[in-house]
Amino acid sequence: MGTTSYEYARLWVPLYDATTLSVTRPVFLIEAADGFEGIVAEKNTTLIGILNDFGRDGWLIDTTPIRVTAPSPEFQLLIDATLDEVDGGSLSDADAGAVNEFDVYGMRRQLA
Repeated sequence: MGTTSYEYARLWVPLYDATTLSVTRPVFLIEAADGFEGIVAEKNTTLIGILNDFGRDGWLIDTTPIRVTAPSPEFQLLIDATLDEVDGGSLSDADAGAVNEFDVYGMRRQLA
């Protein structure tokens, strides 16, 4: 019998602004073994929509996030660089700026 192996990643979601009830940045970050990948969300994308999309790709996502309010300086550099790259002119100046609070969801999927 073969052994089952899994691919692991984490989904980083910028926190909502409690004052405006909007997403701090319309960006989701996937952290995998090879670093971060940023995904620009559609204007009306919900967290449930994102989770459903990943589910169709075979990802199982832990529905209880870990709140990260102060990533390590090294991690923050990676996050900021990824957000800057994702921005690439697609977001307005109002969306610019550092994000240092996230809800982080564990993800795994079985490798074929």
